[in-house]
This record gives sequence, structure tokens and C-alpha cells, in this order.
Amino acid sequence: MKTHALLLAGVALGTCIAMPAFAQAAPDADTDTGLQDIVVTAQRQSQSLQRVPIAVTAVTAGDLASRQITNTLNLESAVPNLTLTQNGVSVTPFLRGVGSNQSNPNDEASVATYIDGVYIPSVTGNIFKFNNVERIEVLKGPQGTLFGRNATGGVIQIVTRDPDIDAPLLDVSIGAGKYGTIEANGYASTGLGEKAAIDLAVSFDRNDGYGKDINRNADIFKHNQLGLRSKLLFKPGENTEIRLTADYSRLNSTGTDYQLRQGVIGADGVTSYPGKRRTNTDWKNTGDNDIYGASLRIDQDMGFARLASITGYRHVKGDFHLDQDATPTPIVQADINQFAESYSQELQLLAPTDSKIDWLVGGYYFHAKYAYTPLRLGGLAAAPLPAIDLFGDQKTKSLSIYGQATVPVTATTKITGGLRYTYEKQDTDGRTESGGVVFPHAPNALCPGATTDCPQSQDIKKLTWRVSIDQELGDGVLGYLSYNRGIKSGGFNMINAGTPGYKPEILDAYEAGLKMQLFDRRVRLNAAAFIYDYQDIQVFNITGGGAVLTTNAAAARVHGFDADIAIKATSNLTLSGGFGWLDGKYTDFPNATYTPPSPLMGPQVPIDATGNRMIYAPKYSGNVTVDYRMPTSVGEFGVNVSAAVRSRVFVTAANRLAIPGYTVVNSTLSWTSQDQRFGAQFWVRNLFDKDYYLNRTEQALGDIQFLAPPRTIGVTLSFKSR
Repeated sequence: MKTHALLLAGVALGTCIAMPAFAQAAPDADTDTGLQDIVVTAQRQSQSLQRVPIAVTAVTAGDLASRQITNTLNLESAVPNLTLTQNGVSVTPFLRGVGSNQSNPNDEASVATYIDGVYIPSVTGNIFKFNNVERIEVLKGPQGTLFGRNATGGVIQIVTRDPDIDAPLLDVSIGAGKYGTIEANGYASTGLGEKAAIDLAVSFDRNDGYGKDINRNADIFKHNQLGLRSKLLFKPGENTEIRLTADYSRLNSTGTDYQLRQGVIGADGVTSYPGKRRTNTDWKNTGDNDIYGASLRIDQDMGFARLASITGYRHVKGDFHLDQDATPTPIVQADINQFAESYSQELQLLAPTDSKIDWLVGGYYFHAKYAYTPLRLGGLAAAPLPAIDLFGDQKTKSLSIYGQATVPVTATTKITGGLRYTYEKQDTDGRTESGGVVFPHAPNALCPGATTDCPQSQDIKKLTWRVSIDQELGDGVLGYLSYNRGIKSGGFNMINAGTPGYKPEILDAYEAGLKMQLFDRRVRLNAAAFIYDYQDIQVFNITGGGAVLTTNAAAARVHGFDADIAIKATSNLTLSGGFGWLDGKYTDFPNATYTPPSPLMGPQVPIDATGNRMIYAPKYSGNVTVDYRMPTSVGEFGVNVSAAVRSRVFVTAANRLAIPGYTVVNSTLSWTSQDQRFGAQFWVRNLFDKDYYLNRTEQALGDIQFLAPPRTIGVTLSFKSR
């Protein structure tokens, strides 16, 4: 720890020595031409981005629209060191190399997603369109105190807008594009008297597909999605705010249309790569889910403190059909039915706004049930039976208490300390059957006396923390050092009943950062260097016949750097970008799995992956955006060009199969009327029609993959009532 702290302190000090002189060189300027201040809730209350001693990338609603960041998957183009992988209708985020490639319903993400303060536990429930969003905050590094639950890699916070009590609002848009793309968004808000308001947000998008299954002569890469969200805001008194929110979304799609990778012969011994955006299967892939939830937030200013109560409920049901072998021969036909339901209750007591010491204490209760209902395997993998049904469930109950305080030591120096204690109990059970007949299993020490099912349980008790010091180094310049510990909870292999559970991951993070706002707010530069010690990493393997197994099998070390910059070059021209660099390697991984590219090349075998690069940890990633606005007598015209680049990433610790690096460019041309009521936008996604992969997977049946969408062109028209 001492070595890490000294190294990061040296980086920060060496950079900081020159900063006061640089800040003093700022020329005089009209402050109206500066960048707008961004308010974030990284510490569970509203603060300026530049005052928070945490590495945060914030993306505003305007940025989302102009850069064509329309859904969860697009977010990685705006956040350095963020990688998002798609598996069916699940999105698994990796931040600074920390993440999980698991896709079971009980495998909560290492990078936790929150919407308006409510935790979204299931990776199946975190792929959605962005609508009525005020901003998205990506907190980097373990957030083991204030967010606690499974925030080893970081937190993605989605903040939606509140309805307006004072005046009604209607904001609608409809767009159409290539491949039968239709996108429609609507937002309506109105006051209900002087103390309440309600809104409704609707989003819809679909496309007719941009690929073909050559065996079934069917269109693929199709989807149809509908989302509804409503919020009621009630202010019964000057010091009380109540927000009741409900949402529903439905997705029907062809799921993950996998193909065999180039040069790979499939498990049937015949089938090979079918061509770009083509598949060759016997089984219709689908990816459908239904998600709904509700939340209640109550904020009460009691004078001596502020009280916040956040109650949340989430329900996810997923139905996926997958031809896992990706050949015309019925070898493995997987019908995957997943279920996740969770309830959470959080209470916070915060310091009054005029307190010199900024403190917060809280408690969090989480109750969830996850299940396969069931996962059915058909085809030759089930022979001589028509199908094999794998049932499994896990129940989780978690209770944590936490507190954090920031104490001013001098007029320019603050120290922050926080602790969180978590107790968790997990129970699981599972069975295998066919045609309603339950299969017996051999005697198992993990569930003594059981013959068909195999019930197990485990308890988890962990203490996590945060310690930081931040120093004002000049006007608009803040430096900080921090040490954080976070955990990702353990769990069970639900469709492998009778196998041991896996324990939590532990991550210790050492970080030094600078936040600078210079030249009369014309330049904003936020940067951080970090070192991670990563222990008991949960590793996920896919074996033949669709079996999956998670174990604690590795340790790793990550060194890295990331930065965000925004420049208001003129009143009409804004330049922004981000850059990330990672050096993440396994320091101890003696029993990794090597999977040959084709099942004809032999079985999976254990290897020593110590020294190999971590999965989904690009050596570099970055983005740059040029945004120009030109006011005229007939309205404002705008041009936005954004590019995202990232280097290759390995998909397993064996470092055999990689997703190649790529650069993708999006662009928009827009017009807004002088009264800002009418608008039109011409957009191009993947401007140069680059072929890049959203997913590649090693499995015993042969390497499989699928490409991102090709160049898509469209037009969106919009209307706003005020």
C-alpha cells in the first residue's frame, strides 16, 4: 500500500507543481462563453463535478442526442476505459478492466447500474433506450462505501428529468432510417395544481434487420422495443419532496445472431464461416424480455439533517433461444428462460446544507430471487432424450450499514473517510429433469442426504471503505489522493447444482486525480492515474453442451490513466474528448481454461495464464467530438462529428481470441428554429461503415461472433411546446 500511495502521490505532485502558474495565465473573457457547470450525485447528493474527488465522466442529455448515444451499448463511445459487451439482450460492462463476463441471472455486474438511485441488479435488465434522461454519470473505481453493492469496477448512474410543476411541456420526435429503422420518443409533463406534477415518457424503436440466415432464409439482427416511464413529483411542504416512479419495457428481437468465426470448422465437422452478417443455423434465435419496476423516493429536510428514503422494486423475465453450435445440425439448441426479481430499501441521513462537516450515514436492505425456469437443452446434446431441463434458483438477502464524512482540515484541504459493513445470505437449489422425471444425483458432501435437488447456502460478511484527501491547488484546480476497497458479491452456479459456490471478489484501488477548470471556464480537464490490486476474481467458462461454471480463480494488477477534456474554443465551437490507457495483467492464474478454436482440434485443457492480459481491458481507448453551432435568422444550424477508438481486447484469459481494435465515427447535421420549438436532425451512425465486433466467444463447440450494425442513415424530426 505504501508503494502505491507514494507512486500516485508523486504523479499528482509532479503535475500539480506547475498548475497554479498555468491557471494564473488564463486570459480575461466573458464568462457567458464558458462551459456550463455539470452537477452530479457521485456522493449521493448534488455537487459540482469539479468539486467531487472521484473520477467521473458525465454525459448530458444534449451530448446523448448530438452524438447518437441512443442506448446502453453506445455509452462506451463517450467514456474512456469503458467496454460494454452484448450477450443476447444482456449488457456486461467492464470499467478500467474490471467486470464480469457472466450472464446468469444471479451474476450481478461488477459495474453497478442505478436509475434515479435504484439499483438494477440483473444484467438482463440493463439494456434499454435512453429517453427523458437528464444526464448519465459514470463513476470509476470501486464505490465500496456509498454504493456498496457489487460496485467493484464503478457505477453507471442514470438520472431522469423531473416533471415541471410550473408549466406543461410536450417534447416529441420521430425518426426513420435505413434497414427499416423507426425511432420515436415522446415526453409530456404537466402540473397538478401548485404542489404536484406528473410526466410520461415513451420510447419506441425497431428495425427490420441487416443480415440473413442462409440455412433458414430468415432475416436476422431484428428488434422491436417499447419503453414507458412515468414520474409523479409531489411537494406537500417547503421541506418535503416525494417522487413516485413506474416503468415498463418490452423487447422482442432475434437475440444474439452468432456465426462461426473465420477459419473455424463447426461441431458438425462441415460448417464454416458463412460470410459477413450471415448465420447458418437450424434453430431460430430469439431474445425477448419484459421488465417493469417502481420506486418511491422521499426527501425531507428536518433542519438538523436531511432524510432520504429510496424504495425500489425490479422484475425481469427473459426468454432466449440460441443455436449455440451455430450450424445447420441440431447439436445444441438452448431455450433459456430467466427470471429476476428484487426489492430494495435504503435510508440515508445527510448533513444539513450549511454544515461545515459533510456527513452521511445510511442503511441498505436488498432481497432478490433469481431463477432458470428452466434452461432447456435440445438437439444431439440431449440425446437420446428429447430435451433436458436444468432448473436452478438463488435467493439473496443482504443488509449493509454505511457512513462517510468529509472534514475540512484547512480552508483548502479536506479529508474524507467512509466505511460500509455488509452481511449477506445466499440460498440455492437446483435439479435436472426430462419430461417431468427428475434425475437422481450421486451423493454430494455439499448437500448431504439429498438425492435429486441439491440445496446449499453461504454467508458473506465484508467490510469496505474509502479514504481520500483533496486539496485546492489554485483557482479552479483540485487535486486528490484516494484509497478504496470494494467487493463484488459471491454466488452459486445455478444450472450446475451440487457445485461449490464462489466467494466475493475484492478490489483495492489507489488513485491520484486532478480536476481543472481554466481560462474563465473555457477549458475543463479532469484526469486520474490509478493502481488496482484485484483478488479472488470470478472466472466464467463455457464448456461443451452449454454447461457454465464460475469459480474464484485469479488475481490481477491494473495500472492505468484516464482523462476527459472539454474546450469552449469559441461561443459556437466546442471540442471535447477522453483518453484511457490500461495495463491489466493476471498476477496469479494457474488454472485458466484453453479452448481450441474448433471442437475438431481437441478438448478444453487447463493452462497457466499468469502474466496474460486481463479480458476486456483495452490497452487504449478514447473519443473526440467536434460540435459547431451557427445561429442564423432562420434558426440555429449544428454540425457534430464524434469518433471513438479502442484497441483490441482478449475475450478469455488464455489470450487466444481477441476482438480487434476499431474506430467508429458518428455524425449529425441539425437545425433548430429560433423559438426552439421545431427541429430536424440528419444522422449517420458508423459513418465509414466499419466492420467491428460486439461480441466474440470461445466455447467448446467452436468460436462464435457477431458484428455491430453497418452504416445507418436516418432523419429525425422534433417538436417541443416550449
